[in-house]
Amino acid sequence: MQAMRKPASVGDVLLYEYLIPTGMKINELSELLGVHRNTISALVNNNRKLSIDMAFKLAKAFNTSKDYWLNLQQAVDIWEVRSDPRLQAEINNVIFYKDFLNEKAKEIA
Repeated sequence: MQAMRKPASVGDVLLYEYLIPTGMKINELSELLGVHRNTISALVNNNRKLSIDMAFKLAKAFNTSKDYWLNLQQAVDIWEVRSDPRLQAEINNVIFYKDFLNEKAKEIA
């Protein structure tokens, strides 16, 4: 599989597409959304994943869709799983459920 660069995160999009161009500060965005400043700071600094309710709030505030924000988060989540050798090894160790059930049936018989 070809290496891909990490997709833009929700925090990156907030910072570079909304905060910097408008001059809005984290405190102002938190006030706009009705959440604590630390919540927005963690999201912008990529220390927190996007929650469903935050996707709805961002969609309303910026006149976008909730899916826009959720798709950004999902793309990062998928990239992180695909880029983590430990997780890939764990996934490779998962067996198909029918094979599992067949093995269990053989053990009982």
